[in-house]
Amino acid sequence: MSNAEQIEYWNGAAGETWARMQARMDKALTPVTAALLSAAAPAPGEDVLDIGCGSGETTLALAAAVGDDGCATGVDISEPLLARARERAAELLLDIDFELADAATLVDPIGFDLLVSRFGVMFFADPVAAFGNLHNLAVPGGRLCFACWQQPTENTWATLPIDALAGLIPVDPRYDPHAPGPFAFADPDRVRAILGTAGWQDVALQPVTFTMVMGEGDDPVGNAVHFALRIGPAARSVREAGPDAEARARVLLADAFAAHVDGDTVGLPAAVWLVTAHRPA
Repeated sequence: MSNAEQIEYWNGAAGETWARMQARMDKALTPVTAALLSAAAPAPGEDVLDIGCGSGETTLALAAAVGDDGCATGVDISEPLLARARERAAELLLDIDFELADAATLVDPIGFDLLVSRFGVMFFADPVAAFGNLHNLAVPGGRLCFACWQQPTENTWATLPIDALAGLIPVDPRYDPHAPGPFAFADPDRVRAILGTAGWQDVALQPVTFTMVMGEGDDPVGNAVHFALRIGPAARSVREAGPDAEARARVLLADAFAAHVDGDTVGLPAAVWLVTAHRPA
């Protein structure tokens, strides 16, 4: 998708769906959020930017870490997700600035001590230019820390639904692994090259594996099917294929998820990179 298409997509039905599924998605990504915050190490008094903050889970955690003497700002291109983020901050009586903005072109005259993102940086149309702008947003010595997905082969949570629905939804034969999308930063060498060209130093990638909880409760398979048809790489294709396709998809996905039930949970392998770097002092 182009940047304009990304903005349209995340301000339409997709953004509204993700906002409704906020609690479910945040729970599934709990291991990533914990690892990301540990690697980022926000300190009291720091000014932090959360890139692609979505419904605000990471921004809220960053705000708690930097305290009253610091400042956490969340930016995203999706108004539905930002509306949910603002609601959550208000519920916690937190004064957090959530901005409708594209981090690739954001301007801030003061700068940030730390820039963080949980899966919000893989969609830039021009990643070198975007990370160059993020470099300019960091103060000298400022830190960058983000989570991005490893190769699809390491992320069964994403590939299993696609494989299960292979005869039902089309697969684009022109697939470009470097195009903006969830797995655009799966290649460590590409990540290092992009960040290095953009001016970041000491780029490091740490692998983190975890189990993505797709479904749980009394009917974990049904819960997993619902989740996969709302969020993930197969969801959009099934929606576009129409109600008949969704009915067939439910059966196919249920069969696929049934093989991964463990007690009251359906869990699938997942793997991310935790990427760290800093702007020269």
